[in-house]
Amino acid sequence: MALFVTKDGRRKSPMALTCFFVVILYCIVFALAYALIAIAGTAVCCLLFFLPDKRIVPYSFAGLPVVTLMLCAAATQLGAAERDMMLYVTLLYTLMPVVVGNLVSWALYLRFWRRRPSQQS
Repeated sequence: MALFVTKDGRRKSPMALTCFFVVILYCIVFALAYALIAIAGTAVCCLLFFLPDKRIVPYSFAGLPVVTLMLCAAATQLGAAERDMMLYVTLLYTLMPVVVGNLVSWALYLRFWRRRPSQQS
């Protein structure tokens, strides 16, 4: 009980604990907002499924991790502060679209449009 009561017998303020859980809530809210943006971007990019060759969308999303790795490799040529900032920005703006885009596009392609090349027209 000493964790919640001061030496004088008064109840301690739960402000630090409350702020900690509110920070966790903020992180969840911002992660969901960023995921929503990634989902909206993926939906726009998936409009290319209306092209005759349906393989363009999942193959292009498969190229996104390559671009991310290229940017991360380029960051290694910078100084410490610039490298950290470039890695931060690169992963901030590419990680969620890479994951969401690949999951959605490959799932749609494999579910609806996977055919042998001789059947595609």
